[in-house]
Amino acid sequence: MILGLASPTYAGAMPAEGGLAWLLDRCGEYGLRALEASLPTEGGEDAAEVGRRARDKGIIWIGYWSDDWVTPAEGVAGLGARAARAFDRAVAGGVETVVVFGNGAAHNRFTHEPPLAEQLRIIPDNLRVVAEAAAERGLQLGLLPHLDYRGHELVVAMQVVGHPALQMAFDTTNPFPVCEEPVDAARAVLPHAVAVALKDVQIYPHRSNDVTIWGAPLGAGSVDFVAILPLLAELLPAPEATTACVKLRLPPDGGDYAEWMEQSLRFLRQQMEWY
Repeated sequence: MILGLASPTYAGAMPAEGGLAWLLDRCGEYGLRALEASLPTEGGEDAAEVGRRARDKGIIWIGYWSDDWVTPAEGVAGLGARAARAFDRAVAGGVETVVVFGNGAAHNRFTHEPPLAEQLRIIPDNLRVVAEAAAERGLQLGLLPHLDYRGHELVVAMQVVGHPALQMAFDTTNPFPVCEEPVDAARAVLPHAVAVALKDVQIYPHRSNDVTIWGAPLGAGSVDFVAILPLLAELLPAPEATTACVKLRLPPDGGDYAEWMEQSLRFLRQQMEWY
């Protein structure tokens, strides 16, 4: 696998300008060969320049892009137009894979307008135009369950779309907010995944039936990495060519980015022969 860095690790710490270039420097600092980060917004960083820097450093740039899969603004036509503009910037930056995810704050398996069954029926119809926009530009998409639906639910949506440009992406902690066991989610999603994010959190249950979820260095939280990491080699369609990006989430009271990254990389070295 190709080990990398996911940009949310430095949420709140990146400079206001030149954030993608800054993240590429962090990849170089830790000897990482991939970066998962959002595609530049219109009028933001120059995608071609970021892509040139990434190539010069030998770093693969995997893009992020998000929209509403259930009730997209301006309907399917608007969704397709936004996807086309975003994917044009991906192509300009030399991006070949884009991780796409929905608006979980607006629609998820716990919201009822529309009901869950209707959401899952609608999603493939809207994703189809996104997949077509990607295919026209030679891009591969990874559909990420992102605090909205369970892994097997979006695998079914992907299969209903039935387009080779649309596959899956996996994040090791995203199953928790939808009451899904990460190992079960991994078994459902990894056979179709083109990108993986490695993240850990510590879950603290409360007597009030509530929970607190705080970030943790890899291997120090609630994710069963001992079970999940072997599944990467076992289940991914192309494990040698798939990126696995470290995505850290520091707790509200802060933490040391460098210390957490070094601890996480030490853990991966101990657990994985490929690193």
